[in-house]
Amino acid sequence: MARRIRKVLKTTLLVVGEGAAEKAFIEHMKGIYAAGVFDQKVSVDAADGGSPSAMIRYIARIIGHVSYDRTVLLLDTDIPNTTRDRKAAKKQKLELIEATPWCLEGMLLEVLGQPTPATTKACKNALHAQLSGPETSKQSCKRCMSETWKSSIR
Repeated sequence: MARRIRKVLKTTLLVVGEGAAEKAFIEHMKGIYAAGVFDQKVSVDAADGGSPSAMIRYIARIIGHVSYDRTVLLLDTDIPNTTRDRKAAKKQKLELIEATPWCLEGMLLEVLGQPTPATTKACKNALHAQLSGPETSKQSCKRCMSETWKSSIR
């Protein structure tokens, strides 16, 4: 008698960052939160910047070829989203996560309880100085966003 092997289907999640730094951060968070915890396959990508509408079009091309149960875009708010962008995202069933103030780095400075500079560039400089390497490496995030940070967010 042959044994039947049951496969458990995982849901799929695509998280797209605005650029390489966002992708590294998302990969770092994936390593902390998604490691064996969820019955979900998490894919991470970067849209390589540009306007919100350009990033939404980029994701539309991706999900035109590969189907995901859920798709999320993490983007800075230094370039505002228009009503047209929001409608296009909704049409693609794309969830937008807007990093405020101004950018991912500004948002992370706030989460870390640090003062937030008044410009995107200043926020990036302030956070990048605290990283252990280039902002495009997920390993660089470990110094200021450790495992203990995980418990403080929940």
